[in-house]
Amino acid sequence: MDFISPLFFGLLFTFIGLLLPGMVNMTAVSISLKYGFRSGMKYSAGALIAGFIQAAIAVTFAGYLGKHPEVIAFLKKAAVVVCLLLSIVYLRIAIRPKPFRTSQRKGMPIMLGFAVNGMNALNIPYFFTTATFLQARGLIRLQAPYHLFFAIGVAISTWGMLAAFARFAQYIEQHASYLARHLNYFISGLFLILAMAQMASAYFKG
Repeated sequence: MDFISPLFFGLLFTFIGLLLPGMVNMTAVSISLKYGFRSGMKYSAGALIAGFIQAAIAVTFAGYLGKHPEVIAFLKKAAVVVCLLLSIVYLRIAIRPKPFRTSQRKGMPIMLGFAVNGMNALNIPYFFTTATFLQARGLIRLQAPYHLFFAIGVAISTWGMLAAFARFAQYIEQHASYLARHLNYFISGLFLILAMAQMASAYFKG
């Protein structure tokens, strides 16, 4: 029964992390509004894969990451550039909007979901911190194979939460067209704010 605790806490802490609007879940809303719910689900699947990999890295190499803070510092600096680029991309989309349509391209929402969730440099420190916190208090075990159940919980919760945001996007499309029209501005701003926060943390800490 030792696998239940890491699975549960993986579900719980991912739910908490995705509960409030952020770049990952609001991008799921944008994808669903622009390309349809099925594309939103594909985006969620891509984010699921990235979340599982990040959580697996965090819990597997917790000791290594703890002894090498330069790895986390590099991830934060790389995230600054990516966030700024994505902010510009979504700003251009907002300035030149296109009618909503269902995308016929195969795999692209999955790739976007993987990229957006994968480039979030806060995920690995977040899962690393929560997992080591829980282990220190004897709530979970991170030895193989139990650490993988934490990552599985993260993956399941990531998909479930983003699928919920994608479903909510359909309600927005029907009842809140103003928000739908301005969503890309909102996401562009989110990426810009995240880039500024990452820059402050990566370059001006201390």
